[in-house]
Amino acid sequence: MERKAADNLGVLLRSYEALYNWRALVMLAGSFAVAGLIVIGALDLASGGAARAVLAILLGLVALAVAIVGVNASGLMLTDQAYDRPSRSLAGAFLGALQVTLAAIGVLVLLGIGYALVFIGVFLLSLLARIPGIGGVFAFVLSGPSVLLLAMTMAVLVLAAPLALAGLWHGDGLMESLMRAVTIVVKRPLDVFMRFLVLALIVMPAALFLFAMISLGDMSVAGMYLMDAMRSMSGTYATMGGGSQGGMGITGMAASFGSLIGHGMGAAGVSSALVWYLAFGVVGLIHLLGVILIYESVSEGVGLDGLDVLRQRARRITAKTGGQPPVSDGPHAPS
Repeated sequence: MERKAADNLGVLLRSYEALYNWRALVMLAGSFAVAGLIVIGALDLASGGAARAVLAILLGLVALAVAIVGVNASGLMLTDQAYDRPSRSLAGAFLGALQVTLAAIGVLVLLGIGYALVFIGVFLLSLLARIPGIGGVFAFVLSGPSVLLLAMTMAVLVLAAPLALAGLWHGDGLMESLMRAVTIVVKRPLDVFMRFLVLALIVMPAALFLFAMISLGDMSVAGMYLMDAMRSMSGTYATMGGGSQGGMGITGMAASFGSLIGHGMGAAGVSSALVWYLAFGVVGLIHLLGVILIYESVSEGVGLDGLDVLRQRARRITAKTGGQPPVSDGPHAPS
């Protein structure tokens, strides 16, 4: 498979070609819409007591899972597009995303564990500063390097996480995608950072323009439906006798609020939210293809020597226990 202009930053302009992939757009925007509607329902439940609050949290986790599956399904279809392969169907992408999502969660968990281990190591070193008499020396010597170590670790995690996801979409396994992503960031940090910076400069203006236009339209349309709903509310107020009695009371207020929601304000809000989910899907789709193109450009020539050594050792152990001759460790040994 031919790589797409590996050392050319201008190739990231092709990120907008993601919008031609209608399947990926439908999958991403649809998953965002479903997740958003679930979140709206969860927020309604959150204020109804402890049991309903727990249910709301569970619904929030379900919404997160739906969004992650949608991102991975779209990533798989965009990878097909980037590698000039026939795009898989919506059902095929969804089924593939279920497997990729488990691996993606594993990657994120392992990255989090890696940062936690570094943080614990830095914390243990900081205990040396509590030694009476010489603690100040340790604090002076270790504090600055500890700050740099944590900053570099966080930078590796932030840059390696999207690359690892792109590796999973490419077809790598969990450990292979994780190790390749970390290796890429460690070996080529400036190249990776500059590409993500260029991608941000490409995506952000489009996102700001799109969100600004939708915001203006949303405010205008919301005002139209609010005026209609307020007129309906005024009619309900007169029907309840509010004008003659100086007030509607609790029953009248509840009826008026129900009229406000029932005459279009609530339905209009949900409909507008769906448009916002589509906008987020458009921006997200451009970003996802950009990440895939970045992975394509920086992964060339980056091997996994450590992983290859582990595989060779595992094969030797398997060969010894199974009575088979060990595999050669030469450069052409299979991986």
